Formats: sequence, C-alpha cells, structure tokens
Amino acid sequence: MDLAELFGTASRLTNASAGALACGEPGHPDGHTCLPVSPTTGADDLVKAFTGRFSAPYTRPHGLPPLPLAEQNTWTHAWVWDSRAIALGHGANGRPVLAVTERNMPGPDDLPADMPWVDRLAAITGGPSSPPPPTDWAEIETRLGTPLPGDYKRLVETFGCNGLFDVFFHVSDPDELIANLSDYAGDDPAAGGLSGYPLPGGLIPWSGNEHHETFFWITEGPDPDSWPVYAVEEGDEGTRFDCRRPSSSSAR
Repeated sequence: MDLAELFGTASRLTNASAGALACGEPGHPDGHTCLPVSPTTGADDLVKAFTGRFSAPYTRPHGLPPLPLAEQNTWTHAWVWDSRAIALGHGANGRPVLAVTERNMPGPDDLPADMPWVDRLAAITGGPSSPPPPTDWAEIETRLGTPLPGDYKRLVETFGCNGLFDVFFHVSDPDELIANLSDYAGDDPAAGGLSGYPLPGGLIPWSGNEHHETFFWITEGPDPDSWPVYAVEEGDEGTRFDCRRPSSSSAR
C-alpha cells in the first residue's frame, strides 16, 4: 500500500465498527491487522501523516502501550484511538512495519469505585504520550489572585492539557485560564446571569467543547475544591453542579 492507502485503511480500522481485527500473515494471532508498507513509503512519512490525524504518538523513550509481535518487530510509535492503536516500527530487515491492534482498555466498571477521576482518565486513556512540563502553581495563582481546584491542577500535571481530549473537549491550560478572564470581566453578567471573576462568586471559564458548551467555576467561598461547576450552552441560562470536596486520599 502507498501512503494514502495506508493512512485511509489504518484510520478506518481504528473504529471498532470496522469489525474484528485479524491478520493474514502466517502464524500471526488475531487481535491485530498488519498492513503492507510500500517500499517507497518511509517511516518519517507515516509519522507525519498519523500525527497530523491522531495527535502526538507514544514513543519508546516515554513508554509504548503493549503491542503484538514484539519478538519480531521493534515498535517505535503508537497512536491510540479509543480501544485500538496504530503501531509503527521496523522489522528485522529494517523496513517499516505498520499494524492496527486492539488495546487492553479498562471500562468504568473495571476500576475501583473510589478511584479519583484524574486517575480514571489516565487508566482509560493510557495517560499522556510524553511527560508534561512542570507548572509553577504559585506563580499562576498569584497572577490569578486565587488558588485553583486541586483536581484541575492534577489534570494539568498529569496530561499537560495542551488542548483537546478526543479532538472534542478542550481544557484551558493555566495561561489560557488567565487570558480568558478578560472576556468575562466587568459588572455585566458573564454567562447565565452570573458575573465574572474577580467579583464575589464570579465565574472562571476552564473548559469547553465543540458543541459550544462552556464550563465555569463559580468562585463561592475560599475553598476552590468546593466551587460549583456551571455548565452553559450557547444562549442557555446554565446548569449548576455542586461538587463535593475530595477525600484526602483522592486529593493527593
């Protein structure tokens, strides 16, 4: 297959609706599909194509998910998509090899009921493809003028929050958090009839999605872990969600 055929076929096979994965190579087990790479297609071409579609890959220096045929191939990259992954590496002859494989992804019922939500996200997604840079929370919170919820800080520390979850759900990084405040500052209602921060009980926007839903914290009281979340659809009054304070074991 040439590059365009590989890209199209691998992208289609990442969807579970494409059916069970099987391989026609002799001796290969089920649970994956090997795709023949044209001699004119290089590994760099494949990395560029799949990174443009599936975001940053997992790599050997930062850890790869479990992949098949590890005794035959040296895997170098993996792009995870839901319950499947695209694996790229090279065989004993040095030529690129490409496969789409099932991924052992736990379901919500497989995880402990008291597992913190950030840890749940990491377990289900496999975590970030590379360690995020450290965040100077003291500097961020000084600029903002308030401490921030601990679960948000853990989310940033775990994933880096460099933009999107599943190309759908955007979590603001700390600098965005501060920059976006100017859109909601002032005495006029910011969203859903509520004013923006730093007015008492004002809103701080921290997330949104492609359905034009925006999520805010309502800065009620000095404890940010108890701030309610306010979900506002375009033109909607918004819905308030009161959040319980995490236990000490969950907050660590």
